[in-house]
Amino acid sequence: MPTPRRLLPIALCLAVASLFFARSAHAGSGGEWQGRASLNLARQETGGARIGGFVYVVGGLIASPLGATRTVEAYDIANDRWDFVAPMPVALDHMGVAAAGGKLYVAGGFSGDFVARDGAHVYDPSMNQWFPIRSMPEARGGCWAAEHGGKIYVFGGQDGSGITRNSTFVYDPGRDEWSSGRDMPTPRNHLVAVTAGEFIYVLGGRPPVRAVNERYDPVNDEWRTMAPMPTARSAMAVAAMNGQLIVAGGEVPMLHAVNEIYDIATNNWACADAMPIPRHGVAAVALDDRVLVPAGGLVQGFAPTAAADSFVPDPPLPPLEFLMKRGATEVASLTLERFAGRFFATVERMGVTRCADVRITIDGPGQANFPCGPVRVTLRRQGASLVWEARGASGTLCRVR
Repeated sequence: MPTPRRLLPIALCLAVASLFFARSAHAGSGGEWQGRASLNLARQETGGARIGGFVYVVGGLIASPLGATRTVEAYDIANDRWDFVAPMPVALDHMGVAAAGGKLYVAGGFSGDFVARDGAHVYDPSMNQWFPIRSMPEARGGCWAAEHGGKIYVFGGQDGSGITRNSTFVYDPGRDEWSSGRDMPTPRNHLVAVTAGEFIYVLGGRPPVRAVNERYDPVNDEWRTMAPMPTARSAMAVAAMNGQLIVAGGEVPMLHAVNEIYDIATNNWACADAMPIPRHGVAAVALDDRVLVPAGGLVQGFAPTAAADSFVPDPPLPPLEFLMKRGATEVASLTLERFAGRFFATVERMGVTRCADVRITIDGPGQANFPCGPVRVTLRRQGASLVWEARGASGTLCRVR
């Protein structure tokens, strides 16, 4: 923990405490949902990615005419508007879609028939044209793609015989070549994947429906199993933002509205504000301050929608550090952190961590508590002071910087 540089006055301590102790519907939810312009065509089982000021939503299943579509829509982020761009050469759904080097890549997928394809194409927005690229090593449908280091990674899905695979295929745009990475620990289709920093996180899928969260290191071609999602599901929306993964919706064994947030640094999950329009088969895309969630299916199976909304997470709050004092003696240090609208505490005493990232329970305005090993610590306002109590002992808190 950083060495304290100076104590702040009690007034500042109380102001900081109000961030943690005041009840707020917004803070408790971990963010809020906002409506956005609807797409021109209702669709589900799509793919999507951002290039510059636009988000491209590709293909998917549509109701009329029933089946897959070639159409592609571009979302103008600044103007909250959708427009059609050049359609794909073939109608596709359940394909892998990712952007790299200012271009959009589409690989595999079904074509309204749940028969996996191996074809791949690239879209150049500057020309508004599609071009074929080298086909994947094997057919895959119900897969997912993510970009990392300028390459496209396609995970899992069903092969041409309908068998669910744990494959990792890697496309190098500069060479127009595919190679194979290390297989995922868990075979699955209807999974999702997202790049965050140096890793790619691959979550959920089926069959059976999975809560699994597996992290892929593209540089070392290694997998590591991380904390699973609280809710097992497939075909959900996922995006990475501010050191967190936002995972919303999905299906099996029901249509899910749940919105769960994974903190990468602590390997912890928390619940955030549920989706106002629950759906599955949707490709979420991170924007500058929010996650765009366009289209998707409104029931398990088939019911495409043109609706779009966005989730705005709570802004990051730097960790707050306090000295725990008994009289004039410093007995420990306390760090408070916020994650997905919840608060967590870490206590160090004499250089030893006594408890780390334990959940704080807000008892009401001005009071909270948390477990630290066998001890329950209470934090509360007392007149002009912020105090702590534990095992019959008590003292004051004051923030350090």
